[in-house]
Amino acid sequence: MAGSTKGETAEKSVILVAVDLSPVSRAVLETGLRVKGARATELHLLHVLKPEPPELASTLHFPTVLEQTKVQLDQLASGVPDTVETLVVHVRSGEPGVEIAQLASDIAADLIVVGTHGYKGIDRLLLGSVAETLVRNAPCSVLTYRPRSVQLWEQIEPPCPDCVEVRRATGRVTLWCERHSQHHPRAHTYRESPESFGVGSQTFR
Repeated sequence: MAGSTKGETAEKSVILVAVDLSPVSRAVLETGLRVKGARATELHLLHVLKPEPPELASTLHFPTVLEQTKVQLDQLASGVPDTVETLVVHVRSGEPGVEIAQLASDIAADLIVVGTHGYKGIDRLLLGSVAETLVRNAPCSVLTYRPRSVQLWEQIEPPCPDCVEVRRATGRVTLWCERHSQHHPRAHTYRESPESFGVGSQTFR
């Protein structure tokens, strides 16, 4: 990896982006490219294939899947900007959580970026558990991408529509509607009420 150039302020980082080649994969990659406070000068793009049964491993099936996977990864990688000095595409076979963590260790990654669909039931077990496994066991920090379109957790109430409108109309200069705001003498300090909107005050500097 090339050395720092004079005047650079962003920290160079080794970032591992793990994708499942679903429709959200590009968004996961873009998330890895715009991590605040770090510049992905070395980016590793990984997809983990499910291991083939021994009786199929030597047939034409697995080589075909492997080639198709490489083509899809290359298509994703084509959108990586030139500011990324080193780009490496990986295909591994095995348990996704283990393989992602192993590669992160092998390349001394500073950050893993992985997607989560926000599904429930069996889909959550198959997809969400990878992110959960990495958060517990990965050798570096883990950032999970979650689409805004997923259904809210049942215990989270929808945002107040009046607050949403106030934030939109003021460009987020004002955060809460009149019903949920209680201003204090100190500038930019608000006490949130009722408790469902937070306890205590927030100060913005």
